[in-house]
Formats: sequence, structure tokens, C-alpha cells
Amino acid sequence: MQKMIKGANVGLATLSEDVGSVVMSLGWGSANAEGDADVSVLLLDGNGKVRSAADFCSHKNPVVGDGSVQLLGKAATTDGDEARISFDLDAVPPDVEQIIVAASRHGGSRFGDLDDLRLTVADSSGQGLVQFAIEDAGAVSAFIFGELYRRGSEWKFRAVGQGYESGLAGLAADFGVDIDADAQGAALSPDEDAVTDAGPQVASPTATVPSPRASEPAPEAVASAEEPRSEEKPAGRAGPTPDLPEDLATSETPTDAADAPGDDSDADREAVEHERAELREFIKGLSPDDIKSGGWFTKLSAQALSSYTAKVDRQYFQERYEGVPADAVVDQRIKMAARYAALEGGLSAGAYTATVAATLGSLGGASAATVPAAVATMMVDVAFVTRLQLRLAYDVAVLYRVPLDLSDPDDMWKLIRVAFTIKSGEVVREGVIKAVPALMRPVIKRFYSKGVLTAAKGLPVVGKYLLQRNVIKIGIPVVGVPLAVVLNRYTTLLAGRHAQAVFRNEARVIELAEGLSKRSQHPQLMLWVAWLVVMADEKIADDEALLMRHLVRLARDQHQVVDEQLAHVVDVDPAEVWRRLDAEPGDLSDLLDAADRVATVDGDVNARERAVISELRDHCRRV
Repeated sequence: MQKMIKGANVGLATLSEDVGSVVMSLGWGSANAEGDADVSVLLLDGNGKVRSAADFCSHKNPVVGDGSVQLLGKAATTDGDEARISFDLDAVPPDVEQIIVAASRHGGSRFGDLDDLRLTVADSSGQGLVQFAIEDAGAVSAFIFGELYRRGSEWKFRAVGQGYESGLAGLAADFGVDIDADAQGAALSPDEDAVTDAGPQVASPTATVPSPRASEPAPEAVASAEEPRSEEKPAGRAGPTPDLPEDLATSETPTDAADAPGDDSDADREAVEHERAELREFIKGLSPDDIKSGGWFTKLSAQALSSYTAKVDRQYFQERYEGVPADAVVDQRIKMAARYAALEGGLSAGAYTATVAATLGSLGGASAATVPAAVATMMVDVAFVTRLQLRLAYDVAVLYRVPLDLSDPDDMWKLIRVAFTIKSGEVVREGVIKAVPALMRPVIKRFYSKGVLTAAKGLPVVGKYLLQRNVIKIGIPVVGVPLAVVLNRYTTLLAGRHAQAVFRNEARVIELAEGLSKRSQHPQLMLWVAWLVVMADEKIADDEALLMRHLVRLARDQHQVVDEQLAHVVDVDPAEVWRRLDAEPGDLSDLLDAADRVATVDGDVNARERAVISELRDHCRRV
């Protein structure tokens, strides 16, 4: 069963051959076992509206779409309650392009009060296809779980996860259905007498609001200079815009948030403010010592990566940008992150200026209340940019298919260095840089086993460094606003381009290693030849070390070759390599090709490498 994240989509036909009809289940639980919700389904045409009131499916109208959609009722499960809906997708009327699956609560109840909100889809044989777990429903009384929609002749599913503060009436109105207050209560309470007379009415087209589903990103749009446009967020909804995932590093925005006015800029601002509100809550949990010592970074690293890395992987990007080259996607995401960073810088600097102005004393000094407020404002900015750049660097690594095991201290430290363009001399304090990987090992172990990343001796040094590097841009009232906008944008662009350069180069080396391993007829000999070429000039470049690391891994994984003797060699003896070559019969041209490619991995071939390759060629010809 494929696990989905908010905003992700998948073609049903890619998951099963039996998707002519499917069953969708909405599930939830509650602490007192009394939580309940009522399911609604809306059939929409190409304009994102119901064709008539008959397309609004509820307990009063349980069969719609000429019988193709049917509510199957609710049942108790071991985890709470579950409502099931059947869809005969082959029989859905051809002018129905989209099917919204939602639920609503009544009597002041909210979806955020329920536990284990989830959606599953099974094919006609009962095999589970997708699962969508919802963790952030919030204080809303109506909620869109997901949708089915056509793409050509194919049906696809999208995990929506979008709430409505305005309840069922607000949700229905967005799709052309008018539910008055009495009807809404009736729709939510099947036992009330009002149900008999109340029913949905088709709303006037002029009173409608755009559908919450933004269109799928088109490959051409991503690769071009123009970026995909996000749709306007309807009034009355709670949370970020529908196709914006929970973090800014995966959000899609249409314009430059720093200086572009209009609806899109408003949507950008709304998304950024949502993130800032979340980070304000995080900062409230920090102690003064956390901020002063730099320990805030340890906690933010856990908060930034714990759930994010579990949801954002190669498959996530393949679904969002199917068929688009990695370079084009990376470029788009860097620009997007820079826009959000710039917008956030302006908001934080403006808030700081307002705080200082509002609390100035009669003698011209800021009151005591200003100090904690100003510190909190500055920390929001630093935490926002820090989390954004950390996730951006992770995105770039995933897009270039560079394997990062964040339970490995070396990989975690590499991600941190890349994300914040940290040079070795910038944060060295009595050898802290060398000690960080060892110090991070128990920290990361605790983080992944218990979900809590506790303080380590090395990470606060990074936190203090980032705080010092970022805090000055906020601390100058009035002047700080344009300064923060420019610096946030510049540092995020710089971090993104640095991450692109580092991980793209590593991807190049990995691609070379994969090609050599695939073509090699002598994987064990190839390792000896590659190491001989690398050590020809008695220096090991970073790219050469990286290449050897991946060649050894691929020889083990693809050819089941583990050479313990090579692993213990300090100074490789050319005579040993020649002896092995002379003992090997057959065509050895693959080894010559490997040697030529290894020699160029770090740049131009030098004289010593050419000499080794020349002698290698003589031995291969002799064989």
C-alpha cells in the first residue's frame, strides 16, 4: 500500500489492474469513543462545480452519479470508526471530471479533536492501494480528505487534507452548492426532523469560489522561466493553501514574494505567516540558555527533519514533477525558497521595528517588555531561514539521488555544512568541527529511536554561528526591513546554489561509478585498477575518495564482491596489480576504460596517471 503525503497524487492504474471500481474508507478515533463525522461526496464538472443538487452525496442522498457513487455507511473498528464509499469509476458520467470526498462535524466539534484521521483506497479485489494519514486537521468543522479526478482516460487520486473553518456550508459553496444554516444542521444530524425538508440548492455561479485543488504542475512550466501559478485561497478556510505541503521547502508559489503585489503575493504572505506562527510556538519552548548557547539549533534540527524526511523522498518529487529533469526542479525550488526567505525577512524586520516603536520609554529607551519580544522576533527569522535552508539542501540531495543516511553522523554533518555554506574555519573552536560527527552519533541515535534530538556539545557551536551571522539584519529598526529582505534572499540563494553544486557533483561521481560497475566484467580487478590510478600521484582528491567509496559499495551490492585485502592496503603495489592482471584471461578492455574514466574524475589527467594507464594498457594487451 502506497503511503501518501499532503498534496501528493498517484494514478490508480499504476497501483492495480482492478481499478474499474474502488472503495474509499475514511477513519477516525477519539479518546472518549464518541467522536463522529458525516461523509459527503461532490461530483464536479470541468469547471469545478456540481452539475446540479443531485451531485451532492450525503446520508440523505447516498447514491449519486447514476449509481456510480454510493455511501456504504459507517462501522466501528478497533481504531475507532470508519465510513466507506464505493466508486464505480467505469460508470461515472463522462462530464464528471472530479470527485471530492469530505466529512463534517456538528455541535461545535472539530476535526482536530479526533485521533488517527486517515483515508485508504482499495481496489475491487480488496487490495489496499493508498493510505493517507492526516496529522494536522486543526480547529475546523469540515474537511476534504481527498479527491479522485480524471487525467485523460485515467483516474488519479490526490491526498488533499484541507480544512474549512466555515463548516459544511463553506465547503459546499466552493463547489456550487448552497446549504443554509438549517440545511447544514440537518445534513450533519440525520435524526433531526429538519432533514425531511432541507436539501442542497445549486448556488449562483457568481457566488462561487475556486476549487481547492490546484492544477498539477506541468513539466513544461517547471523547465521554463515561468513558474506554475497557485490558486487563490478561498475565504473561510483554515491552514495553508491546499496544494502547499506542511513546510515551505515544498510549497509552490507563483511570483516573487519580495516585491510582487496582488493575489499571489497575498497567498505567499499567508503561507509564510502560517510557518512563522508555527515557529513562534517552537521558540516559546526554548529557554534563554538555549538561545544564548546555540542549543536552539539542536532542537530545530529535530523539528525540521524528523517528519519531513519520512515524507519527502524521491517518489514524492517524481509524482510532483513527472518527467522533469532534476536541474530544472532544483532551480525552481531554490528560487521559491529565496522568495519565501525574502518575504519572511521583511515580516520579521517590520515586526521588530513595530515592537521597538511601540515600547519606547519617555527617555527614548526601549522598555523591558521590548527585550523578550525583540528576541522572539529575531529568533523567528533565524529559525525560519535555518529550517528553510536545511530542508532545501535535503531536497536538492534527494533530487540528485544522492543517498543521505541522516542516522549517520557524517551524512548529517555534511547536510548541515552544505545547507549553511559553512567553511571549515568559520566555526572551528578547539577542534569542534572534527569532534562534531562523533558527538552527533548518540544524538542522532536518540533522535531516530525516540523522536527527541537532545543537546550535543558540537551542535550549539553551529547554532551560535548561525545566530551571529543572521541576527544583525533584524536589529536595526526601519533600515532592517530592506536589509533583511535582501540578506534573506541572498543567503538562501547562495545556500541553494551551493547545495546544487555539491550534490550535483556528487551525483556526477555516483553516475560514473554506476556506469563503471554496470559495464565491468571484472569488478574485483576494477577496484584494484581504480585505486592504483587514484594513488598514482600519491594524493587523494575528494572526488576520487567519493568515487572509490561508491565503486566499493556497488561492487558489493551488484556483484557480491568484497575484497578484504584491498580494504587493508595502505600503499598499493603496482606489481600486485600487474600480477593480478597477468593471471586473468580474456578481454580486459573494460579495465582500460575504467582507468581512463577514474583518472578524469577530479579534472585533467596528470603525468603520473598517464604513466600508470600506459603501463596498464601494455599489460592488458599482453593478456
